[in-house]
Amino acid sequence: MAPLTLHRVTTLEQLEPLYQIGADAWRDDPLFNWFYPGGRAHPEDLLVLWKSILQAEFHDPGTFILAATIQDPEGDGSYPDKVVGFSVWQRKGSSDAARSWQGTSITRRLKRFKLNFTDAYTFLFRSPKRSISQPRVKALEKELQSVRARQPAESWYLCFLGVSPKAQKRGVGRKLLQWGIDRSEEEGVPAALEASNAGIGLYDSAGFQQTGWMFYDDGRQKQTVMTRDCK
Repeated sequence: MAPLTLHRVTTLEQLEPLYQIGADAWRDDPLFNWFYPGGRAHPEDLLVLWKSILQAEFHDPGTFILAATIQDPEGDGSYPDKVVGFSVWQRKGSSDAARSWQGTSITRRLKRFKLNFTDAYTFLFRSPKRSISQPRVKALEKELQSVRARQPAESWYLCFLGVSPKAQKRGVGRKLLQWGIDRSEEEGVPAALEASNAGIGLYDSAGFQQTGWMFYDDGRQKQTVMTRDCK
């Protein structure tokens, strides 16, 4: 495989190749199939979901979206290379170091606020409403809030890590994960995440340890909550 390169996503246009990767990578994920049960039957709705997720993350202060690319001589110019994966990292905390990553952009916050209204309309009144379960989304948001409140207050948090099915087992996920681990080590703060069953092996090999569970589906299913302390 050609050498991997990481690029920070800095424009909405650069997000676009990531929507399909997200839809493909999470198509069979139990958690996503639970709160978005119509996604597999309506693949176009999965693209709408991932557009919503990634644009929301893009506008959140302290959030960094990384795209992993390989050389693609036939690319269309939006990226010089082919995108094969992405990660979403967030610097959490209220310290001076955290605030230096989070910035103070009022424009970014206003765009995030506007996006919330657009998403609400989309998932309540347009075609993706057939795929989403609003009660389950609310239950998931409540559980996530509870889980993350118990994680280290100062941390680098891995919100998402997705790799194209065509680029699996080639070190893409490890390179995307290492970016956040490096920031964690540089600052002397932990890294944290919630792991799907598919990702536990990668995170375990990188030094993450289980610290709890994130439950969903009325407690019938769960994901592993993990933290990695600095070496």
